[in-house]
Amino acid sequence: MTVAKPARKRVSAIGPASRPSTGLKGGVGGRVLEQSALQTLVGYHLRRAEVHMRQLVIKLLSEWDIRPPEYSALSLIACNDLVTQSDLGLALNIKRPNMVTLVEKLEKRGLIKREVHARDRRNQILTLTEKGEAQLADIDGLLHDMDKQWTACWSAKERSQVSELLQRLYKATAE
Repeated sequence: MTVAKPARKRVSAIGPASRPSTGLKGGVGGRVLEQSALQTLVGYHLRRAEVHMRQLVIKLLSEWDIRPPEYSALSLIACNDLVTQSDLGLALNIKRPNMVTLVEKLEKRGLIKREVHARDRRNQILTLTEKGEAQLADIDGLLHDMDKQWTACWSAKERSQVSELLQRLYKATAE
């Protein structure tokens, strides 16, 4: 099956007076580039939205000196029993050496603790400390508020639909 490619034609960049709100600003002169070929790609829109939202999340989490993967790890530890470092790495798609560093940082900061697994002494179970639970509760509230503000352009039904569609997309592409 042949997929039709969008026609590409060279156009002059749009000047400052007629900038569309979705335009890509260029470096010199702040010109906006023609981008219709990219506008047809769902992945392009997903990436732009992800970059914007990630920047907001990073800024919010920086108040606690937490990065998004560390927040995700704390969240998963909080809502799952008998979580190991390996479990977290698989769930978050983080390579083993990076996972070791992440867990060590959270432990040094007093947010999590490790305990030897009762039935498998080779594994350590990760749990939140009281400090970790309190910090996660603070972050959760603000992060959920930010998420709702960021998606306020959608109705509750649309927000639910977008979430469902994105889940289907990443589950289908992960298989």
